[in-house]
Amino acid sequence: MVTQQQMYRKIPVESWEVGAELLDILSRGLYSDAKDAIREYVQNSVDAQAKSVVVTVRGPRATIRDDGTGMDWDTLRRARRFGISDKNPRLHVGFRGIGMYAAFGMCERLHITTHQSGASENLHLEIHFGEMRRILEHDRLSDNRIGVGLAELLHDYTLFREEPYQGVDLNDHFTLVTLEGIEQEYRSQLNNVDALDAYLLNTLPVAFPNEGYGPTVNECLREHVNLNPVNLVCRVGDEPGFNIAPHIAENVETPQIHWLKDTDNQAIAFIWHALTTKGERIRSQSGADERSGTSGFLLKVKGFTLGDRLLLKPLWPAVGGRTLYHHYSGEIHILDHADVYPNAARDDLESSLSKQFLIRQLEDYFIDLNRRADLTRDILKTQRRMSGIRDTLKSFQNLGLEPDNDPFESYRKSQNFLEVLERTEKDLTRLRRGRRAVQPTPIQEEQIQKLRSELRNAQTMIRKVVRRAGQRTSKTSTLTQASLPEIPPRVALIAKAQKALQAMRESERDNDNIVRADEQLLRASRLRSIAQAVEIFDDLKATGTILSEAAEASRKELRTHLGWSPVGPVSLAEALVDSGFLPANEREQFLIKAIDAGILNGLGNRGERYETVIRAIADSVSEQDQLR
Repeated sequence: MVTQQQMYRKIPVESWEVGAELLDILSRGLYSDAKDAIREYVQNSVDAQAKSVVVTVRGPRATIRDDGTGMDWDTLRRARRFGISDKNPRLHVGFRGIGMYAAFGMCERLHITTHQSGASENLHLEIHFGEMRRILEHDRLSDNRIGVGLAELLHDYTLFREEPYQGVDLNDHFTLVTLEGIEQEYRSQLNNVDALDAYLLNTLPVAFPNEGYGPTVNECLREHVNLNPVNLVCRVGDEPGFNIAPHIAENVETPQIHWLKDTDNQAIAFIWHALTTKGERIRSQSGADERSGTSGFLLKVKGFTLGDRLLLKPLWPAVGGRTLYHHYSGEIHILDHADVYPNAARDDLESSLSKQFLIRQLEDYFIDLNRRADLTRDILKTQRRMSGIRDTLKSFQNLGLEPDNDPFESYRKSQNFLEVLERTEKDLTRLRRGRRAVQPTPIQEEQIQKLRSELRNAQTMIRKVVRRAGQRTSKTSTLTQASLPEIPPRVALIAKAQKALQAMRESERDNDNIVRADEQLLRASRLRSIAQAVEIFDDLKATGTILSEAAEASRKELRTHLGWSPVGPVSLAEALVDSGFLPANEREQFLIKAIDAGILNGLGNRGERYETVIRAIADSVSEQDQLR
């Protein structure tokens, strides 16, 4: 019997068996944009421990100069290798050994000049990309194609030399990369200053400016990620140089930090995030979109960005259309222990079990962040409600004291307002103790305590008003304090609303909408249902019926009794108008009415949930209109 080892044997791979077409395929496939090449060479500068990098683009020439450690002869020769690298994936991003050839399809020559501290010479490497491309093209078009070996091509068109160091300081250290003869199609990609700025900003580890939370984040990255971002300066044409630095989001809290950990309690990712203080989407600088603005999160490895700010949005809880994702500005930095690596295109992580574990951890934390952002919105909603409460408090200063005031009316109003205050305090308590409650941030805790204190002070004041009004009532009526609760404020409110609606019915006998609303309100009064009464008035107003002054006042009082905004919109069309959006044609008006009808059918009726939905739609329309 012949064994498998006897049947097969190994034959050495000759250099001509590895084709140079591989160089063209990989370099052009991975680096289709000239900015990709600039990124790769700056990346090498960062790996060389550079503190500052200057990129200069002028006509068909671009240079990348850094103050990194420089290279000796052995290092420079190894830099020529293709698909081989000495860099440790745990310590560097550029570990695939392809980045040196990023500009292969873009320019005629790549020239590298480098110097190490204390060395007596400068070292040079020149690679003739243009000649290499023409050799490959000639072979492709040849009738007797024999192929071009990769080793042969690199040998023939890469040149090394050295020259005496002519600088002033022998301890200087640098590397200068020069791209010569850049082709026109790629040259135009580098001359777009805004595009170059946005691209380098989102793909390189650059330092935050020394303003806002910038120093705090820079210090966190140095301490927790072992990252020291470079100061990057660009010069395009004859324009002055400009710094590439992340924009600072405005109106946000102090950044919070968090670590994602594995089952061994080892940190696999470091997160910093800053939540908006306005309860709305973080606004980006002029001209920026969701991908390049300041809202959302960036995924980073060794300071290099993978993808853009929308890469991680699908991991955010889908509740509310993931809108709260844009209430944050932050970054997720992958740490060495995570055992995950960027894919070849640098737009995501390579698929692996480690990546799946990381994603699950991140999804769980995003649930917590979503709740925190929701808490901020609820706090702001309560603050807006408190603004109305303050205005109402002023009207109660002398209520029950003036002799002309009706004591029964004073009692009803003060007791009703006290219920509003108590309900608001209960809502505030649920923010911390509800089913979806989270631990508030220090700023949120301070806001909640301030609101609670203000509400309790208001309740103390209104209870005094209730007592004064009750005392006057007992002197002018046979009703006792014990009998007062038999006529609850809700009954008086609905009765007042009925009176106003009946007056409208008398003046507009032919209006079927008013007749139907009056009949419905009679049934609501039997049930003593404030919510149904509000729905009836809102429905009537949504039909286009103009309410009388008394009816509109009753509608507002009924809504206030429930703790709602007294001027809340009654339809999607009204909410959109309030946000500044006007339908441009009949088609848009039809679509708005259809969507509104669908919302009403889905929720069952008008109410606080309905109002929340239409306000959210109007806010979203307004935000998208501002982003255009």
